[in-house]
Amino acid sequence: MRLSKYLCAVVLIASVAGCHSSTSAAPPSPSADPVLPQGGPVQRLAELSYSGGFHAPNALAPPTVAVYSDGVVVFGAAKKLTLTPGALAVVVSALQPDLAGQPGTVLQPKDGHPIPDAATTAVGVLQPGGKYQLVHALGLAAGREGQYPVPVADAFDKLQKLTTYATTPYTATRVRYAVQCPTTGGASPEKPWPTALPQPGAGQPGNCLEVDVADGAAAAAVRAACVATAPDGPSGTPPGAVVYRAAKGLRICSWRYALPDEA
Repeated sequence: MRLSKYLCAVVLIASVAGCHSSTSAAPPSPSADPVLPQGGPVQRLAELSYSGGFHAPNALAPPTVAVYSDGVVVFGAAKKLTLTPGALAVVVSALQPDLAGQPGTVLQPKDGHPIPDAATTAVGVLQPGGKYQLVHALGLAAGREGQYPVPVADAFDKLQKLTTYATTPYTATRVRYAVQCPTTGGASPEKPWPTALPQPGAGQPGNCLEVDVADGAAAAAVRAACVATAPDGPSGTPPGAVVYRAAKGLRICSWRYALPDEA
């Protein structure tokens, strides 16, 4: 599917997408073509995400684009777009053949010269059989699509272009938060661990990292005690983080809004 036609079908906003034809075919209905799961809890249908690269990993880093079965598309856990059922079907049905049959190994650029410290890009979609497929490509980014198989580059472009319409702030009642040992410098003097939060355990070796999801009063306590993190930032002590004295030692905590399928 040509990218311009794809955007016209997905966005369904004539003045923005430049879709003025009244004779163009209507987007397929989910019930007319079994490309979408029917009923059940909200689930992830497609995504564009990055991992690795120059920066140290961020435990709270979300996908750049995450498409869900209720039509909500979340961008970096910060913005969202809501698709109609027909537009959602267009997105998924366009991505499924792009990724079908692609290898499970990490794709390398054709010229054999990836950008040093480049991130690995993952493009994913739920295939008709119910299997969630992820295709990984080292260094796949805007401007370098020609270095990769055309279907994979097309899938990347389709998801990347959706970010153009990310204008509505994304919020949720649940939050995803990380607790870890502080790195040197950049944090305030220590305070007692907040009584409203559960005491952290030992966490991962080296950085004491623990990641969890909170809802309701616990989510409010996390937002009050922890620093909101930049989802695309590196790991370490985020600016403004408070150092707390927990039972297991010094800890800092950070949070972002949880995605619909994060538990």
